[in-house]
Amino acid sequence: MHEVLAHAAALGCLVAALALPGYALERAALRDADLDGLRVLARLVLGSACWMLALFALAVTGALRPLPVAAIALGFALAAAWARRRVGGSRGEPLDASFLAAAAIATAPFWLAALAYRVGGDAATYHLSLPKRYLAAGGFTPIPISVYAIWPHATELLFALAMLLRDYALAVALHTAFGALSLYAAFAACRAEGRPVAGWIAAPLALANPVFLFELGVAYVDLAYAFFFTAGVVFVARALRSRPADTGALALAGVCGGALAGIKLNGILGAAAIAAPAVPRAIALARAGEPRRTGALALCFAAPAAALALPWLVRSAALTGDPVHPFLFGVFGGPDWSDAVGSQFARWQRSIGMGRAPLDYALLPLRVLLRGGPDYAHFGGRLGAHWLLLVPLAGGLGWREPLVRAALGASAVYFAAWSLGSQQMRFLIPLLPVLALACAFALDAAIDRFASSAAARRGLRLALAGVAVSFAAWSARPHYAQALGVLPTLHSDATARRAAAVDPVFRWIDAELPRDARVLMLDTNETFFLERDALADSFFEASQLADWLRDARSPDEVRARLAARGVTHVLRDRRRDWGIAWPPALQALLADGSRAMPRYRSPDGQVEVFELR
Repeated sequence: MHEVLAHAAALGCLVAALALPGYALERAALRDADLDGLRVLARLVLGSACWMLALFALAVTGALRPLPVAAIALGFALAAAWARRRVGGSRGEPLDASFLAAAAIATAPFWLAALAYRVGGDAATYHLSLPKRYLAAGGFTPIPISVYAIWPHATELLFALAMLLRDYALAVALHTAFGALSLYAAFAACRAEGRPVAGWIAAPLALANPVFLFELGVAYVDLAYAFFFTAGVVFVARALRSRPADTGALALAGVCGGALAGIKLNGILGAAAIAAPAVPRAIALARAGEPRRTGALALCFAAPAAALALPWLVRSAALTGDPVHPFLFGVFGGPDWSDAVGSQFARWQRSIGMGRAPLDYALLPLRVLLRGGPDYAHFGGRLGAHWLLLVPLAGGLGWREPLVRAALGASAVYFAAWSLGSQQMRFLIPLLPVLALACAFALDAAIDRFASSAAARRGLRLALAGVAVSFAAWSARPHYAQALGVLPTLHSDATARRAAAVDPVFRWIDAELPRDARVLMLDTNETFFLERDALADSFFEASQLADWLRDARSPDEVRARLAARGVTHVLRDRRRDWGIAWPPALQALLADGSRAMPRYRSPDGQVEVFELR
């Protein structure tokens, strides 16, 4: 119980720390903005963005260490105290503790399950592996081959903050917290427009999606993306409700767009989707002969977005020559990539889903909702089928509501961009709180229009909320059961749980190999528990390692190439066949005991470690 309480307290402190600089900025710079009902959301957005920039600066300068981080946290706290004293407290907007408590309870099994210390595949590959290595090095450090280390990864820097405060279980819990905060963003929007019941209905509609529930229990980044995307749509809708548009709310939307571009490279598309509802207003201003006002509004959004996105693009250009490495490889070139790997990557991305013909695109919304599944041929996840009914209802019943129009418009733009790229279901997670917001708000507004009495309206709202909660509970029961299944293990010692999460081969490597060993990893790239430098593929479907060694004509040539990059050992994991065509010369090298001495073999013979001579 002590560990659970300490874990919960650390998570609460972490979320509060994320809000501190946002409080100071909101009170100092946005007191006069049209943000009534959304000020807590604004603080969370601004504070998280400030931490993203601060941690980036520390990582670039090699100062990502406890003392500088503590100094920044103290500075943020002093700034918040100054803002409260000199500028004044919040103007009548209470934090809705009841909703946040309910969201914390709804997600509690998932952040408690983090104490099992299990690490998912992508988290072990880069979401947690990158911040672990940055903390060990005191900042950004070269990680060869990995494109993930080049792409924007601001959420991973927040994970580093969590790991610095406690451990990687707290990083997993932080991602869970972002899921809860994305629900809060939808709730806050409804409450600010005078429809708090709609916010309570929106939360279970978003939770009733298997792909959302899965990510509540892993340290990925899609829930952080969902938080900023939902908040961005909410702020754009608020900015547009006045004439002229509120520049403070629009700037906050720009902060959200920049945060998305800092979380993922495709966040640029998310930022465009956030801005989409403002395009008709901009066109109207331009046609009315007010280009300066159009430019000023565009700058309000673009300036904060660029401040958060450009550091990552500049870093990529400095490291590779390509600001969006490797997607402009044909123009700029870059390390550890080739036209062949780029073609393989493109084919793999376009193979996800159910086709790219015109008919496939026409049927895509139905297929996504009705034919999702765990494999990439079925989008790699599942959504709830309730959207099949609710989204058309929201469009029909709520189109006159500006918030609903903004939410549906941004969602449509995002979905269109998603359909042209990698059709992975988890990339649709950012839409779920936004669609839930639109559907719940539209239904609540329809009750006001069609119900004849106050008692009828109250009864319909209670019934609708009850149906939504019951449906979510029924849909989520397998995921909650799986998360709660971890709880009995919490009686064991935390050290034992951490050790049990580590694959035996990594325990052997940590005990037996010299600290300066560098491991070539074949058919695996999960380096989180590997306490040595490594070369590993970013993607198995477009293997950079196989491409690098493909034209080697002999074992000696392969050995020379490995030696040139400091490789001393090879880890081969055959528990899953990824279909990589490893060159025959590499196979011959590993089969020659005089060149590659076997040092480790798992009991099932599927995992081996070789020492190169």
